[in-house]
Formats: sequence, structure tokens, C-alpha cells
Amino acid sequence: MPKKVAKIIFLLTVFTFLANGVFAAPTSNLLEENARSTLSTQDTAFVGEAGLGTRLSAGKIVSNIIKIFLAFLGVIFIILIIYAGFTWMTAAGSEEKISKAKQIMLSAFIGVAIVFLAYAITFFVIDKLLEATRGGTGLK
Repeated sequence: MPKKVAKIIFLLTVFTFLANGVFAAPTSNLLEENARSTLSTQDTAFVGEAGLGTRLSAGKIVSNIIKIFLAFLGVIFIILIIYAGFTWMTAAGSEEKISKAKQIMLSAFIGVAIVFLAYAITFFVIDKLLEATRGGTGLK
């Protein structure tokens, strides 16, 4: 009886592996064409969003530079907060190190608040100027 069960299990295993090869066979070139079409659509969308292949206005270039600068300031802010937190955690009860860490955190938060408020005010003013001169909706 055990030999018969072993034979059945062996045959089922062999047929299972053979059948998997059949299921993996491609049915047509349709899948490949669909994948190419999807990639082409994604490439076109990326090129449009990135502004590649089109001429950018001076305002758009300045806007992109400001966004890069703000991203850089965000990275500096995160680094300062991590440094201040590390200083605070390794202070070992030293009031001098704790106050230094608190001062770094406070300065970092004030700095990032000033930068983002300046950006918001600038965006608002430019939006209102464009709205007034164009007679339309301003920035989008």
C-alpha cells in the first residue's frame, strides 16, 4: 500500500510540474504590445510633467529653482532636528547640552517657519498680481 501511495504522489507531482510549464506559455503577442503601449503612455506623461521637450518660461524656471531650494532647506531642517535630538539624548543629564539641543531645535523650527511663510506670502502676492493683470484666475 505505501508503494502505491508513493507512486500516486510522484505522478501527481510530475504532472503538476509539467502542467505549470504549459500555463506559463504565452498565448500571443498581445501582452507584449499592451506593455509597450503602457510604457509609452507613462513615458509621455513623465516628459510632460517634467517639462522636457517644451520651452519653459522664466517664471517656471524660477519656480522650479525655488522648489529645489525649499527641498534643500527641508533636508537641512531634518538634519538639524536629528542632530538636536541626538545631542539631547546623549546629554546624560548635562543641562548645558540639553539647553544647546533645545536652542538648535527652536532655531530650526523658527527658520523653517520663516522660509515657508515667506514662500506663502510671495506665492499669494504673485497670484494676486497675475489675477489683477490677466483678469483671470492667477496661478493654478
